[in-house]
Order: sequence, then structure tokens, then C-alpha cells
Amino acid sequence: MNVHKASNILISVIGKGRLKKDQTVGYEQTEYVFNPDKKKNKRYTASKTAFFGIALYEYLRNVESINIDKFIIIGTNKSAWSELYQILPHDVQSSEGITEMCLKVYEEEKKGISEQTLLEWQNTLTKYVPSLKFHKIEPVELGKGIDILLKELDKDGAHNVIFDMTHAFRNIPIVFSYGIMLLKYLRKINNIRIFYGAHDMKEYFSELGGEQSPVIEISFIDKLVKMIEAMATFENSGYFVPILNQLGFGNKEKTYFRLEMNRQPRREIEEIIKGLEDKLNTAEHAYEREIVEIMYREFCEMNRQEKLFQRMYKRSQFFYERKQYLKALILLYEATIVLFADVYNIKDNMNYDAREEARDKLRNEIKNVGSDANSNRLIKDQEEAEILKELEYVRNAAVHGSSSRSNQNYLEDIDSFKILFNSALKVFEKLLRRRDEIKKSF
Repeated sequence: MNVHKASNILISVIGKGRLKKDQTVGYEQTEYVFNPDKKKNKRYTASKTAFFGIALYEYLRNVESINIDKFIIIGTNKSAWSELYQILPHDVQSSEGITEMCLKVYEEEKKGISEQTLLEWQNTLTKYVPSLKFHKIEPVELGKGIDILLKELDKDGAHNVIFDMTHAFRNIPIVFSYGIMLLKYLRKINNIRIFYGAHDMKEYFSELGGEQSPVIEISFIDKLVKMIEAMATFENSGYFVPILNQLGFGNKEKTYFRLEMNRQPRREIEEIIKGLEDKLNTAEHAYEREIVEIMYREFCEMNRQEKLFQRMYKRSQFFYERKQYLKALILLYEATIVLFADVYNIKDNMNYDAREEARDKLRNEIKNVGSDANSNRLIKDQEEAEILKELEYVRNAAVHGSSSRSNQNYLEDIDSFKILFNSALKVFEKLLRRRDEIKKSF
């Protein structure tokens, strides 16, 4: 398999066939119509079959010119395996050897096909269609299907997955749908397409004939999966680029990078807020509107935080709530330094020397609190000083991987760390209020 080019993997779940009403050999067949909602000359009607996977294979090859590198078929011991003779070239289907083998499979699958017969059938068909891979499972073996996909999809290659969820017990396609979502994290999946041979939806397509069934490509599932992944990414890390992309904002990587680097991209944030306001009025579905509302609140909150120390403080809380303790610790400590720079009117607090000057002010106030607390602008009692001192020790030890100068086991015991961090948050809120009082007095 060429690792440089994505392989096309067709996965089909095969179910039990409906026996013919006239009780002759074989199963009831259907003409599957692709693009049923389009004009007649834009539709494609596949050859009659009892197994939708055959029709889908035909359509992908003949209409979309997709070369299927692997056609993985998963079924039970009573699935309609014999129907797969239809994948063969027409001049081969009626040959004596194929007819004899097909009849053997047909008779056996009524009671339960053996592994040996199924393997023999696969070997017969792969002489003509090498991409075929058969796998037999029990309906209750829910995890086995995912194991099969992991086995069949090369770890080193990239894949385009096309999934047929038409047949089999209802639980099997549902489990496979979720399994393919998991597969995206275990294999390199470029694209997922899902098809359904909608025999039960004929009434919604009045122009189709009596023996015809519409084919639906459920692209909405792929859209939902991407939305789920993007929202999960944002909720867990604050990385908003994927969800904004799904909402139609394009790539906002540069804006995110500037925020992460503690720059101040106010204009970009205001543009995003305006775009979200527009989408609140135009969102077609309730789920889209709710996602937009969440993002709108987040960006409005960012915009209200005019000062860098405010933004750092909020980001610190955000990461703490998501168990990203190192980020939270660094941001809270740095927010304290920047707050001191603001109160002492130290200009250009993005500058290293200015930060060091602000750090000195913090340390001086910690030192002074026992002897001359009234001269301090922000730290007013010994407990606050001790908490901020501990915060600095723990921050330095965590960043450098060294032992903390603190007597407490904050880096080993999560409960101790949480007590310190929440105490530091409360101290920071006190410092904020004192800063506001100082600014009002001028």
C-alpha cells in the first residue's frame, strides 16, 4: 500500500437477506438509486442486488471513479454472503465453479456458515476482486468489529473511509459509527463518508419506481463529529480555532497564537464578536445557535478584560478547572507580577526588565508586611504574603522540575496543591480590589 497516497477503505456490514417470495433460490433484490433527489439524468441506478454494499461499490467505481483499496465486509454466520457473487464480472458470475460455490454458501448460511466455507468463498472471489476482506462476528461481540478495523487499517498510512450502515442488526452499524469516530484518533483518517440504502424511505422520493430504493449519503454525521471534536477541544484546552472554523470563520490560528503569547489582539476579537452576533441571527439550527452563544459569551468576556493581568487571571481559572495545573499555576503567578507592574506604574510590562522590577516590588511587599504593612500598596497581612511566597516557590519548582523550597508537599499531593491554588486565587481577588481602590483615588 502506498503510504504517500490515502487508501480508500469501503466498510460494509452485511445482514440476513429476505428470501424470495416465490421461494426460489436467492434473496429479494432492490435497485438502489444514487442522488435520488436530483434530476433523472443526474441519478445513478445500480444493478439489482440484495446487498447494498455491492451497489455502493459499483457506484463509487463507475460514477466517482474511486479505486477501492480494501472492501471490508463484516457479517454474522447467517448473513447473505452468497449475494457477493454479484461483485464479479458478469461473464464470470454464471460460470460453473462460481455457481456451485455460491449455492454451497447459500445453503450453509441459512443455518450458519462455517469459517472454512466463508474463507473458501473469499478466496474464490478475491481471484477477481483482490480488495475483498470478509470478517464474521457474533451480534453481541460489540468490540470485535472495532478490532477488525484496527487490524485492516495500516497504522502508517492515511485512509479515506466510506461506511455503509444499511444492513445487519441495528446495534452493529450504530456501534461501528462510534467506532469509526474512535478510529480517527488511532489511525490517520482523512475523510469519512457514510451511506445508507434507505429502503424504508421510498415514500419520500415519489419519482422512484416500485422496486427502487433511494440512497442517502449522510454527510451530516461527519459534520456533527467535527463539531463534537471541535467543542471537546475547546472545552478541554481553550483552543478555539477548530470550532470557529466549523462555524465558518476560517482559520483563526494567528489570533489564538497572539492570545496564547499574551499579546492584545483586540481588533481581531471584536471582529469575531461581530461575526458571532451575525450568526446568532442567521443560525439555521438550535444546536448551532447554542454553540454560537457559548463562543459569543467567551469572546465578550475576553473583550471585557482590558488589562493583561485580568486576562491571565481568567485563563488561569480556565485551565485550573480543566486540570491543566501547570498552565494555571504559571498564569496565576504571572498575573500577580503584571498586576504589581500596573499598580506601581511600571511601563511596558511585556519587557523583561520591567517584569523583574515588578517582581522585586512583589518580594519587597512580602518582606515588608511584618514590619511596615501600611507602606505596602497591595499585600496587607502575613497570611497573604505567605500564600504568595508559597505560590512562587511551587511555580519555580514545577517549571524547572526541581524540589520546592516550600515545607509543604504541593507538587506531590493534589489536595494540598488545590488548597494553595484556591487560596492564591482569593488573595489575587483581594489584590484586584485594592488596585481598583488605588486607581479610584487618583
